[in-house]
Amino acid sequence: MLAGDLVDYVTGLFAAPAVEEPAPVVEEPVAEEPAVVEEPEVVYPYGVKAIVKNAQGDTEFDLFVVHTNDVHARIVPADGGMGYAKLATLVKAGKAITDNILVLDAGDVTHGTNLANMFKGQTVGEILAMIGYDAVAPGNHDFNYGAENLKELAKLSEAIGGPKVLSANILTEDGYNVFQPYQIYDFNGFKVCVFGLTTPDTKTKAHPKYTEGLTFWSDEVLAAAQYAVDLANEYCDYVIVLGHFGLDEDGSSGITSKYVCENIKGIDLFVDGHSHTTLPEGLKVGDTLIVQAGEYLKNVGLVQIHVKDGKVTATYPMLITAADVLDPANSDLAKSFGITEVPDDPEVSAYIAKAQDQLNDILNVVIAEVPVNLDGERANVRTKQTNLSKLVCQAMTDETGADFTITNGGGIRASIKAGKVTLGDVNNVLPFTNTIAVCEITGAQVYEALEFGYRMLPETNGGFTQTDLKVVYSKFSPAGSRIKRVVLPNGEVIDKNKTYLVATNDFLAAGGDGFTMFGKIVQLGRQLNEVFADYLAKVYPVK
Repeated sequence: MLAGDLVDYVTGLFAAPAVEEPAPVVEEPVAEEPAVVEEPEVVYPYGVKAIVKNAQGDTEFDLFVVHTNDVHARIVPADGGMGYAKLATLVKAGKAITDNILVLDAGDVTHGTNLANMFKGQTVGEILAMIGYDAVAPGNHDFNYGAENLKELAKLSEAIGGPKVLSANILTEDGYNVFQPYQIYDFNGFKVCVFGLTTPDTKTKAHPKYTEGLTFWSDEVLAAAQYAVDLANEYCDYVIVLGHFGLDEDGSSGITSKYVCENIKGIDLFVDGHSHTTLPEGLKVGDTLIVQAGEYLKNVGLVQIHVKDGKVTATYPMLITAADVLDPANSDLAKSFGITEVPDDPEVSAYIAKAQDQLNDILNVVIAEVPVNLDGERANVRTKQTNLSKLVCQAMTDETGADFTITNGGGIRASIKAGKVTLGDVNNVLPFTNTIAVCEITGAQVYEALEFGYRMLPETNGGFTQTDLKVVYSKFSPAGSRIKRVVLPNGEVIDKNKTYLVATNDFLAAGGDGFTMFGKIVQLGRQLNEVFADYLAKVYPVK
């Protein structure tokens, strides 16, 4: 191009364009996008809809089932447990890495400490929602506030996005489900069905009045359970039973998680509770893996399930101990992941602190007014009956309907002054989290238990048997032959050949203090401090 032509070319680029008549616009036809037809949402029996946890569509992934059981409201670290603020940190850290997590609790979670009991379990329900639990199966102790309260807790949990409360075998007398029986969770198209089950022993191991009008087991339920599991296997790829059943056969029904797995086929995983059993590697029963994590958050269970092309190719159960979490610097497991500290979750910690402040206000509430000093001095309750120990025993008998009570003097830790009595005063008297147990016992075993409790007299003994029985004894006779005569509260003399019902605490019922005389446990109830507070309010109302 010549220089002049270049100038003309550049000048032409920047010159105003010539005005031309606009060419007629011819609109080209636009192809219409085909209408998107949404697939109808699948609704399963009982109106259940699947909850999609991960929709990325991975064909190979690991699914993690985090599980706890028998926490008994150990909200803060206690009795060797890690507490919920630490657990929340673990769960939230896991969810930050993967959405393939299912968090389950196998029951006995809402009752057991003042931080739960004074709020009728609501504090626990709200904390479980904060942590991100997916489902809970109610245990027998979750009925300690009554069935209606438990139903309200289930509604609250639903309203705040908390865990589903699942139980397929709790029915009304007309055969209707009280709680949602199951829930389906979807992980990349891999569907997991979780059934809830509650021990039939709830009818006896919770106070009978708390389960009036409800049934928990029958031959029909067993037959329906097999049908339900078969149906679940048609709809889903993996079946979990979240059950508060346990492995101990000492309950009134004799039905255990092992029994369920032996008699109902098609269950892949049974997340268990009730027997407080620690299963570090799980227990295989047929084709079913049973897992259980002990008690009080001493452990958190974890089951890693490897999924490939819609099939489970491997399953790895394990336990993370409280020691791993509370002292990671000395934990081989924590060191292997480079973890040196597990902080408390700030959201859960703030909630607990607020609830503790409210609890302190509650403990200052006056609930009774007693006319005399009630003697709970250590030297006295460990060597003889006192007016306070008699009241405690009378409260236990009144609560349970047992024939009488035998408890240990060492469980009474303070006196009460004449005048107004607060809930805090009652907690000072009975500070432990012992619950009431009703056991079978023969008249001969009553004598044996009393002889055992009186054996160290005149020395003090935490196992001294406090009772509302009338006991004639001689502390000068040799140990083992001190009890001369025993009379029931109704005035009848104990018959050594007869079987009675004795109210005691769960510590003694389990053989604590060396008491091996108590027979089969037929009922479990509320905490002793709750029972005693209610009894004082009844017999010594505030003036």
